[in-house]
Amino acid sequence: MRKTALMLCLTALAASASAALRLPVVVADSESFEIVGRIADDALVLHVDRAPDNSPVLGARLSVETGGRSVDARFEPEEGVYRVADADWLRPLAAPGTYPLAFTLLAGDDGDLLAGDLLVEAEAAADAGSTLPGWGWALSGLVLAGAGGLIWLRTRRNAR
Repeated sequence: MRKTALMLCLTALAASASAALRLPVVVADSESFEIVGRIADDALVLHVDRAPDNSPVLGARLSVETGGRSVDARFEPEEGVYRVADADWLRPLAAPGTYPLAFTLLAGDDGDLLAGDLLVEAEAAADAGSTLPGWGWALSGLVLAGAGGLIWLRTRRNAR
């Protein structure tokens, strides 16, 4: 019984972890800057930092281009991220594939052009915009709590 409960917990955790890994991701870096982005909740969310010390780049101007179309990423100071929520621009990126992205970054007196490939796996395209990782962890927690309860009941029954 304990082995079964443990296997259920591990299976649920692995499923939610693999779902989290399927998010479409892009990484672009240069000597001065690093950009890491992912598509989630119907937007491309980008984190920008300075390469030498990983300090965040806040309030810069950032544009992203793919397929001959360019959009500006809006800076969100509450989260410290840049967001592209243009549905028409994002629509082609929903299909599985590798998409070259070009970033133009202007941060104060510094500027840079960066490039990276957005990788969209087949599973990620099916889950685009879903919040599976969030409820997947909640489900894992419920499974773990249930398994713990079963183990506790079983040990109490065996103690009698």
